Amino acid sequence: MHKQLPPEESDQTARRGNHFKNAFSLVEVILAIGITMFAGLVIFSLLPAGLSSLQDTGMQIVKTEIFRTIEAELSSTPYGELENHQKARFPIYFDNEGLEVSNASNAIFTVRCEIPTLESEGDLSRMVVKIGHLQDPDQSGSSKKISKRGFLIANKESMK
Repeated sequence: MHKQLPPEESDQTARRGNHFKNAFSLVEVILAIGITMFAGLVIFSLLPAGLSSLQDTGMQIVKTEIFRTIEAELSSTPYGELENHQKARFPIYFDNEGLEVSNASNAIFTVRCEIPTLESEGDLSRMVVKIGHLQDPDQSGSSKKISKRGFLIANKESMK
């Protein structure tokens, strides 16, 4: 004969059965940890590329600010004194934030300026500004670390 359990014992047995049905198996836990570890490895493998990209972007921002500073300085120099100013002022040294420093030992960026002789005619002068990152732009080496821009400087006094 089948013996009936009192209602209290029957509830406890049912609860115990549900408890085991709601738990995770060892295989499910290991699978979840494996997926999490794989996702973590993928994220950490992308980290160096992201940091390198961030550093390159920061360097480009600083170089752009340096170019703007040099352009403003050359534009405010009297036209007749451009060549003397270029010889006396350059090279200029900047730190990693784009602030001018006094010597090359503290410099991250070195700036050189050239006036191509064939292109300086009449009331326009072309100035070529080169910025080297951790190197002098006039030295031979990796051209990847050298940025170059040309500026046209007009004789403002002849335009009046």
